[in-house]
Amino acid sequence: MRILLADPPWREQAFDASYPNLGILYLIGSARKRFAGQGISFEYLESQWDLNHHLDSIERLRPDLYGLSYTSVTAHLAHRTLAAVRARFPKLPIIVGGPHPTAAWESVLRETEADVCAIGEGEVTFGDLVAHYAGGGPPLEEIPGIAFRRDGEPYRTAPRALLPGLDDISFPAWDIIDFSKYKGMHIKRAEPQTYVVVSRGCPFDCWFCSNPIWKVSKPWVRLRAPESIAEEVEQLYQRGIREIYLSADEFNLNYQWPIDVARAIQNLKHPDLFFQCNVRADKVTDEMAREFKKMNLWMVHLGIESGNQRTIDGLQKHIRLDQVIDACRILKANDIKVFGFFMLYHAWEENGRLAYETRAEVDNTLHFSRRLLRERLIHYMSWHVATPYPGSRLWRTAVKYNLLIDPDQVGDARESAMNLPGVSDRDIRRSLRQGYILKIWYALRSGHIHWR
Repeated sequence: MRILLADPPWREQAFDASYPNLGILYLIGSARKRFAGQGISFEYLESQWDLNHHLDSIERLRPDLYGLSYTSVTAHLAHRTLAAVRARFPKLPIIVGGPHPTAAWESVLRETEADVCAIGEGEVTFGDLVAHYAGGGPPLEEIPGIAFRRDGEPYRTAPRALLPGLDDISFPAWDIIDFSKYKGMHIKRAEPQTYVVVSRGCPFDCWFCSNPIWKVSKPWVRLRAPESIAEEVEQLYQRGIREIYLSADEFNLNYQWPIDVARAIQNLKHPDLFFQCNVRADKVTDEMAREFKKMNLWMVHLGIESGNQRTIDGLQKHIRLDQVIDACRILKANDIKVFGFFMLYHAWEENGRLAYETRAEVDNTLHFSRRLLRERLIHYMSWHVATPYPGSRLWRTAVKYNLLIDPDQVGDARESAMNLPGVSDRDIRRSLRQGYILKIWYALRSGHIHWR
């Protein structure tokens, strides 16, 4: 039996393909272990092609099962790809998974040619689906964590409980990846670069985040053992990787674990290996920053979002602007650069009423970001309009108050996906232009830009 897992074809609609799809690599790594010696092979059709090449690859490989993993940003392209696959291979079983099918499984089954949606964490679910299609597994109705059509209507099975721990999951199938195909982050110290998942989940519920769709059961946050992380880092170093983004919603959710991870990586003794990660402003300490510096963690990504405390409180981020400034000062004192995330024209609900950022408040965020950049408290920044994604409270708010400009194209929005009262397209373009100029100027000053 041959199984093909794929990304949407990038050349049909450009999207961020800086890294291989780690979700697919985890599925293949776990399935290889589960089905070892059973004559089942797994292929990964990567994103770098156009649709014709995508279809020709399926023709050449002749899989018995095809899977497509995608996000809401690529949903339109993914659905066009699924239609083309079904038209050319009418008998090929099709499964889909990833953030968008998890958040919008019902509409996916109504609008696409997919046979099955895998919902949520996929390692065990995918294995059960492979067993089903191989002929020795349970019927679809008995597989938790999926949705399919029953009597012509979308039907969801019982939720799949999250795996209690992460250290028993097989490492991603890194051996099938040619890292030269992936450019990595556009700001980095070394290359090739890739990323390692060090935790899953988040205890918070920020208004704009679609994380709640993964909170099917507790624990909401699972941390890998520092030794396991260091082992995977070492494997990637031996494959030539020289910079790694340690992927976690917040690397510093508590105080001791990130320090233990940093020390485990320090023990590998690779002075030419560099790191980046995400941190929360309210949990940065001087000891933590010192250990980060010793492990060659040269830049952190900080979710600032807004220069208005009213907005931050409305988004329920549970941080204060003074904590942002304090964290940046600690990091600066330890020679660690900061990449600040900013979003503008947020919307949320407050006391049963719509609330949102005004143009004056967005201007205030611009002034705040300019101050942080001028004082070298941050060195790089992102600057985008807040976009609602399925599964987030922002999405539900946008639907409730009829804010969505085009629900079918929300992931493709280049300026704004929401029509806020009193905020014109001209206001948004002006705010974006001012922020873009600022972030480009300071990125040029700070360096380490990967021009390719």
